[in-house]
Amino acid sequence: MIISPEAASNENKCIVCKGTNFSAVVDAWMKRTFSFVEKAGHLKMCAKCGAKYYECPKCGYLVTRVHPALEPWEVESKCAKCGFVNLDIVAWDGTSANPNKL
Repeated sequence: MIISPEAASNENKCIVCKGTNFSAVVDAWMKRTFSFVEKAGHLKMCAKCGAKYYECPKCGYLVTRVHPALEPWEVESKCAKCGFVNLDIVAWDGTSANPNKL
């Protein structure tokens, strides 16, 4: 489990570039690939570098970065701010499709 220093401040901060401005985006490929993205409906994208994040449905904190190249140890399913856990959050294994799309 990775807990970033930013989690302690409870401020949404990009782990890639340290940006603090985010906007909601719909990424069709991510929705097809990750069931938790499909269920969420959108991701939050950093305005500075474009990194995309899953947003906690309970408190709005950025739970984990979403990218197909992330390793399982780089993906977090528990919100560092409120403790909400989404067990659907997994790293992409490079081959599996979203089970909702099969």
